[in-house]
Amino acid sequence: MLSYENWKQLTQSRRSTRDFLDSPIEPGVLTEILSDGLTAPSWSNTRPFVVAVAEGEQRDRISKRLIARLRESTELPNLGATPDFTHEIPYPKGLAERSQAVGKGIYETLGIDRKDTAARFSFLERNYEFFGAPTALFFFTHRGLDQFGTLDLGLFMENVMLAANAKGLGTCAQGYLGGHPDIIRSEFEVSDDYALVCGMSIGYPSEHPINGWHAERLPITDLLLSPKDR
Repeated sequence: MLSYENWKQLTQSRRSTRDFLDSPIEPGVLTEILSDGLTAPSWSNTRPFVVAVAEGEQRDRISKRLIARLRESTELPNLGATPDFTHEIPYPKGLAERSQAVGKGIYETLGIDRKDTAARFSFLERNYEFFGAPTALFFFTHRGLDQFGTLDLGLFMENVMLAANAKGLGTCAQGYLGGHPDIIRSEFEVSDDYALVCGMSIGYPSEHPINGWHAERLPITDLLLSPKDR
């Protein structure tokens, strides 16, 4: 049986990787990692999600198209994507501050000044370069199960990230990769019943300083509800 200490070490060592080596993932390793993801629980065992794997020339083609779309939408604000999933922008009060703290930490580690819009945009493009990772994953959930399908996908993705970590691979789950479903759909055979949620860059971490920066882990006391007075 896996000891608690080993489990804790695995989970606590999982971090988002934002700079990868271009070394390809060995054949069979990615399949094993994705299979490990299926040990996660699922609503009535429906497994209401599908995964698209982009490598090699297809990965490069998707990257170029996403970057081109980003640049076009900056020049023409009304030209953009119609995501399958959206959220409130800016983030709601109470959550926005946490997101801002992450952005501040990343830019400070990269040495990017808050007013340096060119450098900030360049780093934004790195999302669509998959931070240099050789492989990009795109995750879809079945529209018919609504939030339950998205919940199942999240459980699956967490297992994938932990399995990758155990194999010495880094991952970065990216909501940003869910912003242009038309580009991803044009590359894969995927039913309209499935909606693109997000993506993930996966590969071997580089020695870049950004991979040494870690976001704050909130204390659980910040997330526990207090009982009502009776």
